[in-house]
Amino acid sequence: MSERAWYPGYVLGIIGLVSIANYYDRNLITILVEPMKRDLHLSDADIGLLTGIGFALMYSILGIPMARLADRYGRAKLLGYVLALWSVMTVLSGRSVNLTTMLWARVGVGVGEAGGLPASHALVADYFAPARRGKALSVIGVCGALGISAALAGGGLINDSLGWRFAFYAGGLPGLALSALLLFTVRDFNSTSSPAAPQNRAPAVKLGSAFATLWHRRSYVHMCIGLALVCIGAYGQFAWTPAFLMRSYHMSAGQVGGYYSAAVGPASIVAMFIGGALNDWLVKRDKRWPLWILALCFASNVPLSLIFFLVHNFALAMILTVVTTVVGSLWVAPSYALVQSLAGPPLRAIAAAIFMMTVNIVGLGLGPYLTGVLSDALTPRFGADALTFSLCAVTMTCGIGAISLMWATRPVAADMDEAEMSPVGSTG
Repeated sequence: MSERAWYPGYVLGIIGLVSIANYYDRNLITILVEPMKRDLHLSDADIGLLTGIGFALMYSILGIPMARLADRYGRAKLLGYVLALWSVMTVLSGRSVNLTTMLWARVGVGVGEAGGLPASHALVADYFAPARRGKALSVIGVCGALGISAALAGGGLINDSLGWRFAFYAGGLPGLALSALLLFTVRDFNSTSSPAAPQNRAPAVKLGSAFATLWHRRSYVHMCIGLALVCIGAYGQFAWTPAFLMRSYHMSAGQVGGYYSAAVGPASIVAMFIGGALNDWLVKRDKRWPLWILALCFASNVPLSLIFFLVHNFALAMILTVVTTVVGSLWVAPSYALVQSLAGPPLRAIAAAIFMMTVNIVGLGLGPYLTGVLSDALTPRFGADALTFSLCAVTMTCGIGAISLMWATRPVAADMDEAEMSPVGSTG
């Protein structure tokens, strides 16, 4: 396939579809918590295990080796294979009969999706120059938001009409066709005519040297720590909010999915586009702005979320859902772009994988699980309100993590300059 001006846009479109499948399959379980809990006789801690560490552990740990495979043997090729894997495991989730079989299915989804984010972001960085990278990555974020919205609305409706098992079947099967399309039509970057080409010709760096280089960039370290902490609250909220709405307002999965996705979907899309454009505009004026955006977003999430959980009014809850979704989604494109800017050309996929591993082991792994465990522990005293108080507690981590993000602003400009100037990174 010859090099054409439209081809980077085509690649971005395919990666966008992969992102929809990624976030649909990953988040479908959140709208199915209550029916799954009844049918499989699960506790809140069990649900927290499935939505949290059961998925996040392999998803996070395998991100680094998956990224190395992507860098060495082809990012598009790896993305096609892992998409097929997580799609099959999503289908098998619908065949689960108890906690153990569902846990293995979720682990399988995590194994496949471990290669999705690093390969996708590295491909975007290959085909789009730094000046356009924030907007391109915001497109990936928007597609992820579409996938989440489709999982909430579609999964809820399918559950109400056909049952939760069919929701998993419908989620996994399209990914197999998309995998074939990706493998046969998307090629790995190998041309010097792309705007990003000068940054993509550096030789590969050994894993130990990559870790040392990224550790030396203190803003990268503080950003990873800060986002890991805030994501305990953010992922805990996301995994359990549909169940909270069902329990608090006595609604079905389809009803909650319809209302919640109508609030979350458009708000996420708007926020993703705004986040990417805002990042590209502000970073030209001050390289600290991406971190300021992150810190402000998560610090403001604390009071907004407490009102959401403690004020029992559904109309107000939906309004706050729109507000908190916008605030909670602005950070995505700036953080993704900042990771790539702090990594330098040869470390793009590995930096994304380390970032993903840190954030997801701590945030995605612990957030939903701790929320479920705390809910079970509080149930004898607070009964049906136990989940509410549990969610309020984990929300406080957003404020704590915002402090670490502010610390990262001091060295970020120097770290970005070093990454851009050194083709193979520097440890000192």
